[in-house]
Amino acid sequence: MIDSLDSRALRLTDCYAQRFMKAGTYQYNVLPVGGHHVTVERPFAVKVKERSAQTRLTQHQIVVTPEGNGFRVDRIEVMIEAGDLVLWNCPDPKAMPYTVIGDKDFFGSQRLLNESGYSHAFGSAGEYHWKDAHGSSVAGVVRVKNPECKTEAEFRRWHESLTKGTLVMIAGERAEPREIDIVTGQTVFFAIAKGPGISITDQRVLARQDGKLESRPARAASARSRK
Repeated sequence: MIDSLDSRALRLTDCYAQRFMKAGTYQYNVLPVGGHHVTVERPFAVKVKERSAQTRLTQHQIVVTPEGNGFRVDRIEVMIEAGDLVLWNCPDPKAMPYTVIGDKDFFGSQRLLNESGYSHAFGSAGEYHWKDAHGSSVAGVVRVKNPECKTEAEFRRWHESLTKGTLVMIAGERAEPREIDIVTGQTVFFAIAKGPGISITDQRVLARQDGKLESRPARAASARSRK
């Protein structure tokens, strides 16, 4: 089974992060993938106030939960200071893939823009060649190998390694480092300092999608020929 790596379709092992640099109110929704085409509702909000000189940058976590045919969040409104980071995650393994859709161009997991991030915990060994589904040249490779856990000491070392994430910085269309090696269970955080609006997508996901798109005209042509 392919470990699904796609920032456009968030799952249990994924997080979307956004830093808010300016004061204001930012409305958003959490929707099943493709849901932004059928609704413009933005019932949730991130409220950003000016930063106090004495405060430190803070990370705020929002828990996403399935509800009916959609999703709810544990805080309808979250109050933060300019420069703080907000992180979304759905811990339900049965939840359908989802996206965070904001009311501003920079705010949304469908296209990762400035001061955003995407993390993925790799649960399967293999070589993951990722690229931008939106067409830029940014790309990279994550090689995941299973750990050696033949002894108790090796198991402890592997367990401790799970607390150490790997950072990939993306500026423009350049990822640094472009290739990384981790072990099963570790997390990679892709931080977009500045970008054209990208995704982090396994090339195999795109290949499957392209195959489906190519098969539709072929089926249509076959149906016409039978008439």
